[in-house]
Amino acid sequence: MSIIVAILALGFLIFFHELGHFLMAKACGVGVLEFSVGMGPRLIFRVFRNTRYSLKLLPFGGSCAMLGEDSAGSGDFSTADGEIMEEEREEEDPWIDFDGVRYRESELSRRSFQNRPGWQRFLICFGGVFHNLLLAFLLALFVVHFSGMDRPVINAAQPGSSAESAGFERGDLLSGISLDGKRFRRIETFRELYLWLYLHSDSIKENSVLELRCQRNGQEERMKFSPWYDKESGKYRLGLEFSGKRVRPETVGDSLLYAYQELRYNVVVVFDSLQLLFRGRIRRNELMGPVGTVTVIGDTVEQSTRYGLFNAFLVLLNLCIMLSANLAVMNLLPIPALDGGRLLFILLEMISRKRLNPKVEETINRIGMIVLLLLMALIFLNDIVNLFNGAYRNIG
Repeated sequence: MSIIVAILALGFLIFFHELGHFLMAKACGVGVLEFSVGMGPRLIFRVFRNTRYSLKLLPFGGSCAMLGEDSAGSGDFSTADGEIMEEEREEEDPWIDFDGVRYRESELSRRSFQNRPGWQRFLICFGGVFHNLLLAFLLALFVVHFSGMDRPVINAAQPGSSAESAGFERGDLLSGISLDGKRFRRIETFRELYLWLYLHSDSIKENSVLELRCQRNGQEERMKFSPWYDKESGKYRLGLEFSGKRVRPETVGDSLLYAYQELRYNVVVVFDSLQLLFRGRIRRNELMGPVGTVTVIGDTVEQSTRYGLFNAFLVLLNLCIMLSANLAVMNLLPIPALDGGRLLFILLEMISRKRLNPKVEETINRIGMIVLLLLMALIFLNDIVNLFNGAYRNIG
């Protein structure tokens, strides 16, 4: 049952992404040939206002097929795109049939995605990313209302540590950290602090200088100190103990702020994870594709049900926030065949005021799609290997 819930949750996130493209395309006057829920063969469908709305067999994701989307800017609509209806061949402005969806021939150029102004195509391509970020924010609003935020509130300093003499007080709220005077990192949740410490675990040495910024009675306090050596782990740490208490919002403003901070944290995690990946600090069995994601979500939700169904529901929503932010960021990467690649082409066109050669753009997108499919196949294979090796059981 938990696996089914995980599949439906992941499918809903992808569907919501496509819904963003669909709504923005409609708002910009672009013809949408089909908007579908799910993948695979159609189960049922209905054509309404020049769009086919379909429910497909596999409850996973969705799609938004726009008029002229695959014409690579040529504006050429041949019989491969649609066919002139037999009874309309002698008409001056015949109906063109796209597998049951009809448009007048005079509408094709005007309603084509590729023939819309650059700023409209940009908004349509960005619509999916925006929807994923919006969904993550709305889910975060619900979660923080009931479970609060894991604020990094200092409880005490380790006896005998440099932090003890630095002037920290019980109740100080950590707001930022830097190492050896380098780039200051804003900290809003305890998870973000933990992630920063993990990223810099190899850089914190005996002679390092840590600077922490804390909020105390509405004022910012800055403390510099040396790290504390933890004999048990053999690593240098802050030497601070945090309360671990979750803080619930007291006002609407607090709720909006906490939801934004939750969204920001999940976006930052994606960039930090990519940094760890490129630095070789993520092992093969820690990489997850759709199979691994569904498995971990299912296991995590199943384990959390022992604390009550509502708690399991909140855990599921937290995972959805993380995945929705992941979908948004990954789709923004400037890779051909992804939204980010299309956005890059459109931005270059808007800056240079010159359209990229349609054939060149089409070739780049096809190469990008082939590379993307190969990468997905490797990730899927890695998922299967990890699944049989039990690697995901250890994560969950």
